[in-house]
Amino acid sequence: MTVAPVLVRCRSLLQFVSLGPVPPRTPGRPDAQVPEDPTAGPAVYAKLPHVYFYDANRPDDPAFGFIDIEMSVQHRPDGRFRLDLYCSGDGHQSGAGLPSGEGLRIELLAGEEVVAAASWQFREVSSGRCDPLTYSTWLPMNADDFERIDAVRLPPSSAVCRFDG
Repeated sequence: MTVAPVLVRCRSLLQFVSLGPVPPRTPGRPDAQVPEDPTAGPAVYAKLPHVYFYDANRPDDPAFGFIDIEMSVQHRPDGRFRLDLYCSGDGHQSGAGLPSGEGLRIELLAGEEVVAAASWQFREVSSGRCDPLTYSTWLPMNADDFERIDAVRLPPSSAVCRFDG
């Protein structure tokens, strides 16, 4: 007898990280995965260790998540600003993560002010897998905004989690 999968709404917790320079290359660690083209203009960088999504009925049991989340914002020569994100989808938890429409909101801050934001509609994070995920978008900001941004905030987001019996 097979048990039908159970779909529940899961939620992530607030995450916050400061922006700084892209780390230099060194033999002791992998190179930064973002920005896509480090030579295409000045960039700022941030890395979060993880973001996990939790079922409200099981707050101590992560359903799925993202690990080693690297983000950069780059001022391109054409005057536009590009957000690049790279991470691994962690499906080695109790469930799988399904895109739900809300996406993972990424806010760029100057102090407490949200200067620009994007919503990443991530693809499925499959159970039993750890796959690389990427996201890129152009941001509605200007050179003054770029000079002021100092942090990234990921507010709590909702996702659909699938638990396979």
